[in-house]
This record gives sequence, structure tokens and C-alpha cells, in this order.
Amino acid sequence: KWGIQLGLKYVDAFGVRNLDIQLETNRVRPFTYAHYDTVSNYTHYNQPLAHPLGANFQEFLGIIRYQPAPKWNIYLQAIYYYKGLDSTGKNFGGNIFRDYRTRTTNDGFKIGSGNKATCLNGYLQVSYELKENLFLELSGQYRHFKLQNNPAATITTLIMAGIRLNMFSRRYDF
Repeated sequence: KWGIQLGLKYVDAFGVRNLDIQLETNRVRPFTYAHYDTVSNYTHYNQPLAHPLGANFQEFLGIIRYQPAPKWNIYLQAIYYYKGLDSTGKNFGGNIFRDYRTRTTNDGFKIGSGNKATCLNGYLQVSYELKENLFLELSGQYRHFKLQNNPAATITTLIMAGIRLNMFSRRYDF
């Protein structure tokens, strides 16, 4: 049972002021954070504590933040991951709420074992600060989710616009 997170952050990238680039990868083996007792798994209020994907996944993330002029901000994020899901009642280690003793074998599990799901999630946001802590925002999101055992992919596209007052910006990453 193990998970690893590696990341890099480049501030004022390539000599461009206010251009920050962040790259990250997360990798978690099957059955990590699970336990035979649901009280002892790595969760709180039925939410995974370590990562929203739980276990049995590999994730790649890239973020670009840029402030081209005062009061203007551009945020671009791309996430790609693959994850092994349980299928036909078999436990492949992706669901940390399941008893890890219900697995079909004790060895041979690899990251992505089971019904492999892949997801690409892209997000772009442009915001302008009208007054202090009052923002106008325009954003778009694209999500492509596909299961190995299902030839049809789920594709979601969102375009959002709004006014934000003294609050953090919500992003829907998964």
C-alpha cells in the first residue's frame, strides 16, 4: 500500500513576469487507504482524505496562472487520469470504502486493474477585478470520461459567467 505525489512549480516562467507553471503527478496503488473495518479506512464523513479519486489511479495535472495586466487573471488547468474501477462485484482496490479482504487474489494487482476509466478534464478561466474583491469571470470546462468496457464516452462542456464577491473561485476537477 503506497501513494506518491511529485510536483514542480516554475514562478515567473521563462522570464515572463506573473506567469506561473505547475506540473504534478499522483500515483496510488490499489487498496491503499482501505481497511477491513469501515471505521478505520482513510476517510472522514464518507469523503476520502488523501485524494478524491481514492486509490488505484495515476493522475497528471498541469496548471498555468498568468496575470497579463493589473486586475486581469488567466487560469488554465488540465487533468488527465486513469483509474481501475470495480466490476461485476469484484474488488479491484479503487473503492476505499470496501473491505480489502474481499479482493479476488492477494497479488497481481496493478494501477488501473479492473474496469479501467480514463478522464481528461480541461478548464479555462479569465477574470477581471472591477473593485477590490469584486470579480467578473468567464470560464469554460471540457470533460471527456471513458470506461474501457463501454465504447461510448461521456463528454461534458460547460460555459460559465458570473460575478464573484470576496470568495474563492469554485472549480469542479473530477
